[in-house]
Amino acid sequence: MRKIFLITFLFFVSGAAFANPIISGISTNEINIDTKFQGAKILLFGAKGDAGNVVVAVRGPKKNFVVTKKQKLLGIWYNGERVKFKNSYSFYSLFSTFNDQEPIDQLLKELELGKNNLEFNTFGKVAEKKKNEFQLQLIERLEKNHLYTAGASKVDFLDETLFKVMLDFPKNITRGVYTVEIYLINDGALLSFQSIPIYVNQVGFSAQVLDFAYQQSFLYGLLAIAIALVVGWLANYLFARFIGK
Repeated sequence: MRKIFLITFLFFVSGAAFANPIISGISTNEINIDTKFQGAKILLFGAKGDAGNVVVAVRGPKKNFVVTKKQKLLGIWYNGERVKFKNSYSFYSLFSTFNDQEPIDQLLKELELGKNNLEFNTFGKVAEKKKNEFQLQLIERLEKNHLYTAGASKVDFLDETLFKVMLDFPKNITRGVYTVEIYLINDGALLSFQSIPIYVNQVGFSAQVLDFAYQQSFLYGLLAIAIALVVGWLANYLFARFIGK
């Protein structure tokens, strides 16, 4: 399947004759999550017609996060200070041809390319030092869950113009619209930009449960409490009937 995609892409490139500084495509733009989902890999191919660095960023749907600082009192750990971040990327992955020795470009900051260039906004005013501390904890947590990449991965070139990138999505991604952004940057200027959507859907019984939880949140809460009570009663009954004696 990937070979067919590559052949089709090469034919498209030859016909386009590099009318655009950069062109690209992906093997599929849909991911379906079910109970057996263990992650997905999507192949991105591209070609550049001008000199410059290629940067590929994958951004997941934005969501709110709460970061809590664990504190210790009289030998007991408890949830202390907390900071709420709003509209932050739930997934972020970066690929680049920039060398580690190259200085950080102002354009990269403006385009939020690189985890250190991402904007994290909070609910209400938070001191800058405190915000940076909790922001670092949030990024570390997302990296630990494989939702953020620790650094920029390399872009593989097949020759001077053709490149490919394997996009890796872990099993714990959330549904929504993800965007694959391809940039061509040279001497601090953006030469070309392309955005490709990837639709992550939840299918099967788990999707029905999730939809019910969102659409009928009150009933879902009552049902969850009822199930917990029934399970607790059943566990107590079995313990008293067979083990308590």
